[in-house]
Amino acid sequence: MLKLLSKHVFLVGIFLILTIHTVSAQLLGLALSLGNTLAGYIFDIYLRTENTLDIDGAPNWYLRNDDSEWDCAFGYAPGSLASVEAAKSEATKNLVAQQEQYVQSAIRDEVQRRKPRDEKERQLVEQFRNDPELKNFVTGQRQFLKITYEDDEDVRAAFVKACLSRETVVAYQKERLQKITTELSKNRAESAFEELEAELEQPELDLNTPADLERPTSGSKSAFKELDQEISLPNN
Repeated sequence: MLKLLSKHVFLVGIFLILTIHTVSAQLLGLALSLGNTLAGYIFDIYLRTENTLDIDGAPNWYLRNDDSEWDCAFGYAPGSLASVEAAKSEATKNLVAQQEQYVQSAIRDEVQRRKPRDEKERQLVEQFRNDPELKNFVTGQRQFLKITYEDDEDVRAAFVKACLSRETVVAYQKERLQKITTELSKNRAESAFEELEAELEQPELDLNTPADLERPTSGSKSAFKELDQEISLPNN
């Protein structure tokens, strides 16, 4: 009996360990696929080049996100020289929205290819979709590569080009995916080992000590007599 119990606990442990590795491998595979798809969007400068709007006085670089090194967004604000700050804020806001759009597009492509298989994969997708630190990241890493203020008889407006290094964006998103995957795998491992620990904490049978069987009480005897009477066949 003791050997069977030990074998049972051992098999449970092996099963849980294999489950942990399987879940971790699945999460890692999804994270890698998401990262590769996202990088494709970030580096595809042809997809990111916007149509130039017909804005009076706009410089020729405005709304052209076609630099292989920099991922850029743009801001425009009419008015006096003070409009430069408004244009910078607009460009920053658009840059944040652009990063969000990349992530949404990558998730859309991945979910179309393969729906999440379990709760952990769904959590990975949702946590990757929602980034509370994105605005801080963009604000801290952005560079204003172009700032132009037009002030003539026809146009008084500011034009701004705010950019992030494409490599920096990819590294940031890669770190996010690694952190999310590690945390989800850790939570699954902790849950699995808690199950194993519960198995190990079950009281062991000491086969060397005779079982101490109590004598049945008179009530028990009476109960057995009643049961015996219930199942007794009637005498012919």
